[in-house]
Amino acid sequence: MNEEIEDKDGAQKTSEELLSLFSVPLAKTTIGRSFTEKEIDCIVNIPMIYNKEAQGAQGSQSEYFDIFDNAKTKKELKDIKTFCERKLKRYMEEIEGVNTNSVTLQITESWLTKLKPQECHTLHNHHNSHLSGILYIRCLPNDSIQFANRNLMFDQSLELPKKKTTQFTAKEVIVNIKEGDFIIFPSWVPHQVRMNETKNKERISLSFDTWPKHLPSLYPPFK
Repeated sequence: MNEEIEDKDGAQKTSEELLSLFSVPLAKTTIGRSFTEKEIDCIVNIPMIYNKEAQGAQGSQSEYFDIFDNAKTKKELKDIKTFCERKLKRYMEEIEGVNTNSVTLQITESWLTKLKPQECHTLHNHHNSHLSGILYIRCLPNDSIQFANRNLMFDQSLELPKKKTTQFTAKEVIVNIKEGDFIIFPSWVPHQVRMNETKNKERISLSFDTWPKHLPSLYPPFK
């Protein structure tokens, strides 16, 4: 961002350039169609379990973490998986600049998360994953997901009083979502979903993690 600044004493205008260093890319798109009856029927009937060790009302997750490849669900979710894989490839090529002829990502885990009224999903990130994706099946009114600024979470520098929040000082970014929306982001980014404040609506999202199928050596072989 370039901007011309004039000093208060009337000195000559100077041009200042503001650069963003090492920004974190999140890609947001939509599946572009309604979910089929078979897809919805499959999704709503996947067995769910509650995390008994989690503190608070954390919602439920699918009993198995391979819903894209599980024999009970892979046929009905085949088209959704194909869509997710296509968007993964595009993210790698256009955002990360990866040569996908040399390395590609595979979906290692895939699961559902359901939040009933008065349930939430507390701040977390995804270990053992490079990129994560979320497809929104059922959403709440004015639904969103919140991403935390990890740099500020561990930053030991001074926090000075502010009169406004900028993109460089924001502690979180709220991404609004609706049914059919799809996002991809680096798995290390902390994120959360706030309390479902509705009386009778359930929120359903389909998430997945990834890892490279093959990592080519960065060093030439010894001769």
